[in-house]
Amino acid sequence: MIISMHEEDEGALPHETRTEMLRLAARGYTQLRHVLVQLPDADQPRASTIARMVTQRKHRALVLYILLLTCWPWLSERREPLQGGVWIRALTTTKGLTWTASTLSRAWNDLEGLGLIARTRENRLLRVTPRREDGEAEYDAPGGRTDRWNAYFILPGVFWTEEFFARLSLPALAMLLVVAKETNAKTEVWLTYENAEKWYGLKPQTAKKGLKELEDEGLLHRRVEKIRAPLSPTGWTVRNWYSLTGDFGHLARRSLQKHAASERQNRLAKKSTKTTRKEASGQ
Repeated sequence: MIISMHEEDEGALPHETRTEMLRLAARGYTQLRHVLVQLPDADQPRASTIARMVTQRKHRALVLYILLLTCWPWLSERREPLQGGVWIRALTTTKGLTWTASTLSRAWNDLEGLGLIARTRENRLLRVTPRREDGEAEYDAPGGRTDRWNAYFILPGVFWTEEFFARLSLPALAMLLVVAKETNAKTEVWLTYENAEKWYGLKPQTAKKGLKELEDEGLLHRRVEKIRAPLSPTGWTVRNWYSLTGDFGHLARRSLQKHAASERQNRLAKKSTKTTRKEASGQ
């Protein structure tokens, strides 16, 4: 391969770094536990990590945490920690948040303060390990478990490749995660601005702003259901049902998971075949 001096001087670009991170994860999506968005006990306060991050305006910390979980399938097995410059490059775009060594360090500090990571020094590098999405336990992949502390939803890889991580404001990102969580097993969810605080710890204004932005971005569809209401002045009331669209939609995410599972089975089958051949040849 011939590389021009300009390409060589420039090095890997941000979008190339994000693409490589996704390739190494070998899934095409990020697994996020439901408890990132909402605690499971209906008779207890439901607000969880998302509510704390929105209230404290920890936008960078939330994006960085999602990227850490995106990379964890391969990063957990990597001998050396990633250098800060790699994280900064992966998060750099021409829009949205700016990332520097200072803002990266602050975001790691915020995540540690929220109980979402643990950090250790290895020589001059920082080893970062995620903690569970509610910050209350060490992290392990949710895998196929479906109990209420391990049930998870996914964010498709286009969240990174199409730069939605940079395009969305903190309220929009929070509501994207809410709707993605709620439509993990169904195509749409009924939401009201007022219930957002009771169910997720998010202020009505945050929910309103976030949902509108998602609609404006073409990521969200709103279906209005008209219902008879005998005690209403008009005799009617409405319910707003929300569903994600395109690659974020319920069916698209299900398809992505099925494809990833099929690819994983193929890789395991090939690995098993190679092992059998080696044993047969006496190697």
